[in-house]
Amino acid sequence: MGMKKQRKEINMITDHPGRSLLLFALPMILGNLFQQFYNIIDSVVVGRFVGEEALASVGASFSITNVFIAIAVGGGIGSSVVVSQFLGAKQTGNMKTAISTTLINFLTIGVILGGLGLAFNDRILLLMNTPSNVFEQAAVYLSIYFIGLPFLFMYNVQAAVFQSLGDSKTPLYLLLLRC
Repeated sequence: MGMKKQRKEINMITDHPGRSLLLFALPMILGNLFQQFYNIIDSVVVGRFVGEEALASVGASFSITNVFIAIAVGGGIGSSVVVSQFLGAKQTGNMKTAISTTLINFLTIGVILGGLGLAFNDRILLLMNTPSNVFEQAAVYLSIYFIGLPFLFMYNVQAAVFQSLGDSKTPLYLLLLRC
């Protein structure tokens, strides 16, 4: 019988610090690069095949979408602090409660913000002085974005939870699957 090669887990406490940090950070760096690459390709496809006004519509919505991305990422980071503290203190019950509370809260927040965004989509674009030639397409783009907001929140919070548990590879795999 052949022996299976066992995969060595990263232990940031006992392994060499430089090596363990690199192995932990590498999937996060790759994920960020992949996300940026995805955004570039998305802009090229929209600009070339849908048109300049569609690309301008996406650009007009950029600052709005960035606010929600910041909320999702910030919520994930804040939650990961609590989860990792409970993990370090070996308080598994509290850790599980923190994770489930985080997931429920951010799903709820994502649904509420997405609903409010859909309800006030046109008003938001008017307040931003969105040019009339791209207004309609920007409204459609933002509507789609607001419908997907709960998924954005859940991905970012789940990625942060996995990373707080010492797993930076699973969020990368989820990102690759999502894209």
